[in-house]
Amino acid sequence: MNRRLRKQLPALLGMGGALCACIVGLGYMGFQAYGKATANEYGCFESAGQRQTVVLVDVSGPRFNEEQARSLRHYFDKLYSDLGFNEKLSIITTAEDQIGSVPTPRLHVCGQATHPGELEAINAEAATSGFLARQKERLYEKNFGPAIAELLSPDSESQQRFQSPILEMIQSIRRFHPLRDGDRLIVVSDLIQNSDSVQFCRTRNDMPPFSVFAKRPVYRRLKPESLEGIDVEVLMIQRQGYGHDVYAYCYGEEELRKFWRDYMIANGVANPGFVRIRHGFIED
Repeated sequence: MNRRLRKQLPALLGMGGALCACIVGLGYMGFQAYGKATANEYGCFESAGQRQTVVLVDVSGPRFNEEQARSLRHYFDKLYSDLGFNEKLSIITTAEDQIGSVPTPRLHVCGQATHPGELEAINAEAATSGFLARQKERLYEKNFGPAIAELLSPDSESQQRFQSPILEMIQSIRRFHPLRDGDRLIVVSDLIQNSDSVQFCRTRNDMPPFSVFAKRPVYRRLKPESLEGIDVEVLMIQRQGYGHDVYAYCYGEEELRKFWRDYMIANGVANPGFVRIRHGFIED
């Protein structure tokens, strides 16, 4: 061995040892990560148990006014903020491409972990509470916030110009989405059903008391699978002009509210909640 090589040997050995340590460390990290649960781009751990929240948004005309849109944006922001860890929030609309098909969410996201223990419980990579808070904010800014802004915009592409098939959509959601005990269904609508089957307010006697409606052949076709065990909340968009023009055959909000409350209870909902959206304010 020449003199120059002898001088370089300690440095070479040191570099080789560092390289080996680095390789071993990376291998250990890879071994540690192997088999860990990972979230998809929507923040969902699909392999873990998930509570489901499905929101049906009626996008038929007339659109929400500016104040109503602001109130709904506030509601959706709070809904996102309060999601439980890995709770899956799906938003479905009554847009034209959804009628007569399997209802496909316009958006879905999952509630984010707020402390490391939640990740450890499902064998996911640990993270600090600060990192988790930033991750939740990034998911909002990238996915949830822009989608809700587009949905509530007066120029939204998600619109329904001709029909408001609320009964059909609830039936489809119940049929094609795996809602279980403790899951939630939220309906955002003026509750004025308008489809090929039934036209509330527009056609005389199409919205009798629910006890009468339930005996009609059309209801046998529109009846959903049981909603028992599912928490249901209705955000009722107020309209002006009940009893006149296109709303000639319904006489007030209470008539609509009573029909839908009776419908929900008859289909297994223990205590349906109704929230009135009026003039930009949310009122119980």
